Amino acid sequence: MNKDLIKGILILVGVVLALAIFATAATEDGVQKLSCMGRAIWHGVSLTNIHSVCGL
Repeated sequence: MNKDLIKGILILVGVVLALAIFATAATEDGVQKLSCMGRAIWHGVSLTNIHSVCGL
């Protein structure tokens, strides 16, 4: 893969991640839910179970 393709993919992932974080933080109790998701990922909760653990 060439460097331009890798840079493009990283920029796209960064923009999507920033939008997801902003959308979560902008909602009511979004910061608490965002921190809950971070703790759940850190402690090994599978991505499919985060919805039920954090009450999303």
